[in-house]
Amino acid sequence: MEAIRYHARTMLIFIYGDDTFRVQEKAVQMRDAFRDKFDPTGLNTAEFLDGKFVPGDILGAARALPFLGEKRMVIIRDLVSSIKKVEMGVWVDGLSSIPDSTVVVFWETIAPKMLEKKPLFTALRNVMEVHDYAYPQLQGTQLSSWIMSQVRTHKGVIEADAVRALIERVGADLWQMDHEINKLVAFASGQKITRVMVDELVHANFEGKIFDMIDAISQKRPERALKLLREERWSGANDHLLLTMLGRQVRILLGARALLDVDSQVSKQEVADALKIHPFVAQKALAQARGFSLSALKNVHEHLFRFDKEIKSSQIDADLAVDLTTVKLMQK
Repeated sequence: MEAIRYHARTMLIFIYGDDTFRVQEKAVQMRDAFRDKFDPTGLNTAEFLDGKFVPGDILGAARALPFLGEKRMVIIRDLVSSIKKVEMGVWVDGLSSIPDSTVVVFWETIAPKMLEKKPLFTALRNVMEVHDYAYPQLQGTQLSSWIMSQVRTHKGVIEADAVRALIERVGADLWQMDHEINKLVAFASGQKITRVMVDELVHANFEGKIFDMIDAISQKRPERALKLLREERWSGANDHLLLTMLGRQVRILLGARALLDVDSQVSKQEVADALKIHPFVAQKALAQARGFSLSALKNVHEHLFRFDKEIKSSQIDADLAVDLTTVKLMQK
């Protein structure tokens, strides 16, 4: 863990991002490191994690002097992302006047670019010493590296092909990924984790199932595609979410097909860079896109746009839109 230098003036620390796994991990690491150094009894650490932002309670804790110690830490979750501009005056004034002995940690769980636009974030940065730790969702080689590092942390070893399989099935959800890694390491019992193990033990997430469904369509296996769609509905999948994920996959395929039409030898890395997706996902998208024409994908995309407008105006139900989109894909 990167060490923090605690200065002789009030510090604000922002730990934020939509990768909530790493955000929580960093916040907990920072709290534990602070306690090891300054607060072994825990009496000088206050946490506000329940979404109740009462100025008197939080600012009172921040203004309090440390009990038989040098420093005090106050941790607040999702305050900055929740406070409106009209409410921020009391927070800026209150936090600007806390003693130098207090360290305030803002634990925020929204995308970095969204938080950085919040008025309280900007205002506090202008008046106080601030340290930032931003954690956007991992993609590409960063996600692969994180998986391999996490496997090593759990005393395991994993094949590159198994890493690819994990990403295909789980995506960037590090909460599920960490759970699956723990399960795989325990199952492997000291052996190298293989793709076969991943295929047997890791249930594909919702996005992975949509990818499998389009994979079946691109391979001209409509029965398989419809079976996967039925299974998702039986498991309680929301048709609005199904349509959203179908739309995302169609946009990826459209981008991959357009790149293929320009250069039939385009590489997965070039597709990944252009579409800002993981190289493994790009490789799958390239294979699937070869099963569709650009005009067919454009047609499906136009229908998705129209369905979105019609759903919002109650002209069509989401379940029918999903069915019609699936049929359109099969007519490629």
